[in-house]
Amino acid sequence: MSSGTNTNDEAVARPWADLLPEMCDLVLDRLDAVGVLRFPATYGSSPDQLTSGLPTLLTSGLDLYGDDFENDVEAGTFGLHDVATGKSFYGEAQRLRNRTWIGGKDDWLVTTDVRCGVELLNPITRERVPLPSFDTIGKFADPYKLCISVDYMLHHLQQVALCQTPAHPNGYLAVAMFSSASLDFLAFTADGDEGWTPLKDPSGLGVHYTDVTAHNGKVFAVSDYGDIYCWDMNGTDVEFTYLRGPEFHRFYLATSSGGRLQVVCLYGHDDRRVEDKRTRRIVFKDQLGFFHARRVTLHELDDATDGTWRRVRDLGGDRALFVGGNCYPFCVTVPPGGDPNDDLQADCVYVADMLGCDAAAFDLKLGDDYAYEFHWPLYYPTVYDVLQIPMWFRPTAHRIEQAPVEG
Repeated sequence: MSSGTNTNDEAVARPWADLLPEMCDLVLDRLDAVGVLRFPATYGSSPDQLTSGLPTLLTSGLDLYGDDFENDVEAGTFGLHDVATGKSFYGEAQRLRNRTWIGGKDDWLVTTDVRCGVELLNPITRERVPLPSFDTIGKFADPYKLCISVDYMLHHLQQVALCQTPAHPNGYLAVAMFSSASLDFLAFTADGDEGWTPLKDPSGLGVHYTDVTAHNGKVFAVSDYGDIYCWDMNGTDVEFTYLRGPEFHRFYLATSSGGRLQVVCLYGHDDRRVEDKRTRRIVFKDQLGFFHARRVTLHELDDATDGTWRRVRDLGGDRALFVGGNCYPFCVTVPPGGDPNDDLQADCVYVADMLGCDAAAFDLKLGDDYAYEFHWPLYYPTVYDVLQIPMWFRPTAHRIEQAPVEG
């Protein structure tokens, strides 16, 4: 990523470590937020730059011309908003031009063009990994709606959950979620696969999913009724197992630090009187539209055999959980002794892409009172009329294989 700076991806590495600190500072002053992370001599040393390893919200770029419409998909512009510091940074990426992000994990994005040509992109290292074509499960149908035709029915691409990045020892693993008027369907692909493997409809009657992930060699999906299904990917035939989830309203899947499956449940109500510009987005999730979330509960699966769920009321006092419609969920450690007015707080669940704001934070410690004040919204400057989905992104100063791999 850059802000008007042309960089040769194949350039030979320079002995940056030999530069004097004063020279490094001069270089850093002329780089954008992501350029600082790519600079090999130092990482994130300036308080005015993006914080490495901490969560940022990836959004559309600024509307520099005041036209009140978005053109950042064509231009490849973006915004990164540091939750820890509250600062916003903006840039432009050649590899994001005429593409939209539909998923991501850590510092990898899943992007697509209008013909559903999907690839993985690491904006920090500029690595690209193409994913197999969806032709293995359906035919490309409509360039304006990102959909494919399966058995003469149109299915809209909702998200691609990137459950393992190319830096994982086994390579990448991705799960695509499609929707239609009557049913949704899932398909997965892994490093080395020539296509996508569709997953069987667990009911035969049609299921609408709100989130999907991979966990311990299985694909898990949660429906809009709170029913949780899983498919074993190890056998020659992919089968499903039915688990009963908590009966709440909106759902995201996550994994605890101990490796157990979790469900984030959002309470709220529909309010179609509120203007919601998300209906114009390139990827629009019908399941999450027009929804006011007022509070969150977190549940953890104690025993996969009988489907027992345990209520989780904190995250250990030193962590925060980040979930959203298109990002792989993750936890970050919150430094002790922080300002209670800071946006980054422990024992909170942060949800991206909320009605009326870019993201919202929910405090698990505040109990079960049905009070709207128990969450605080996060607003970041961006274009007026956005087509991109706000999504969590974790920039890092080094390749992700040097850090612990989740899942």
